[in-house]
Amino acid sequence: MTPVLIGQIMGVSFASGLNIYATVAALGLLSRMGIIQELPPALHGLQSSIIIGTALVLYMVEAIIDRVHHVDSLWDTVHTFVRPPAAALLAVGMLWAQPLHLQLAAAGMAFLVALAAHGTKAGFRIAVNAASRKRSITPISTGEDLVAVLFVVGAFEYPATALIAGVAALALIGLFGSRLWRAFTLGFRCVTAWIRALFITPGWRDADALPRRLRALLDDPPLGTAPHRTTRAAVNGIPGIGAYRNGWLVVTPDGPAFLCNGLLRARRVDLPDPVEMNIDPGPWVNEIHVRHQDSSFTLYLLQDGPPAELVLAELETVPL
Repeated sequence: MTPVLIGQIMGVSFASGLNIYATVAALGLLSRMGIIQELPPALHGLQSSIIIGTALVLYMVEAIIDRVHHVDSLWDTVHTFVRPPAAALLAVGMLWAQPLHLQLAAAGMAFLVALAAHGTKAGFRIAVNAASRKRSITPISTGEDLVAVLFVVGAFEYPATALIAGVAALALIGLFGSRLWRAFTLGFRCVTAWIRALFITPGWRDADALPRRLRALLDDPPLGTAPHRTTRAAVNGIPGIGAYRNGWLVVTPDGPAFLCNGLLRARRVDLPDPVEMNIDPGPWVNEIHVRHQDSSFTLYLLQDGPPAELVLAELETVPL
């Protein structure tokens, strides 16, 4: 694989991770218009009017959905199973005449690049939605579409620039994207919990539902006290725990705690004494905003757990 081919694959894959329908439509249209001169023969089918028309219709659907708070996160969650595989297929098409091992290598690279772009985009959207549900996300969505088209054009007209831009973007994602990837994971957990709640009775779970590493952080409750109760949750705003940290809320006889798996070890954080708490309900996740003496934090409750009002009552009545 030459640097030119790597740059082309990198550009198309990054664009696919942001918006696969805009990428396919741009490849077909720009090739038919002669702006892209070197579209690989195996991808000439993208110039078909049916392919272009279908991609444009789906792009218009996404353009509408992508500008609606929370619905955009559901769309992104579903497209976790669309954008990276589609990028891998495009990469295989770009190397159709090459040996199989090169096609597989290109497909793997394209999948990972698209997944990185997709996960960062989805996490950024969740962070924006969590910060403000009234702020318009149209400029963000438009900017993402524009970046996707620019990567497509750059991939074939300026492959070296596309390669440098792609590597730089991946480096930035690796250095600063952990917050957004945790937000993306939270969004994925929210949607799967919402689906799970359709088949089970939402509510508290006992401590046996916790992963083994996290159960080890809990002492046995004293005789005569209520057993530990837990539910899937995430937190944002607790110093040292990381933004949008995914884990479990546990109500113990001593007070509420948040348990999570870190990179090297499991962690337990006893939640601080609240001064004021309020609920902000949402379609995929319920938020409890907690203000305490020093600052404030947000607790995200998934839909397969107890109602937020019940959790709030527990946090108010459990001795802190």
